Amino acid sequence: MSENRWYAIKIHAALRPQIKYIAAYQVAPTSAITHIAPIRSIEPWKDTDKYVLNFAEPAKEIPHIVLVKGSGKAVQGPRYTNRETIDRATTLDDIWPSET
Repeated sequence: MSENRWYAIKIHAALRPQIKYIAAYQVAPTSAITHIAPIRSIEPWKDTDKYVLNFAEPAKEIPHIVLVKGSGKAVQGPRYTNRETIDRATTLDDIWPSET
């Protein structure tokens, strides 16, 4: 994220206009969402069906939103939520609760 952008990201076309922030999930051993950045623009990435997200400002470290061991919530690809949910969350279960 040092380039103030994140690239080669798959984004659902219908959701692209609604995306205002991107949150970064770090895999094990961290296993947590650790940073968030506001999006300045979204542009096509090369000759692919992916996109580059240009940040409006550098990503900021946030209190880590951790994976609860055994919950099966590890981020495997794009997931969508809103900024208010991220701000309130302490675990990934707070963002994407289990379906009952």
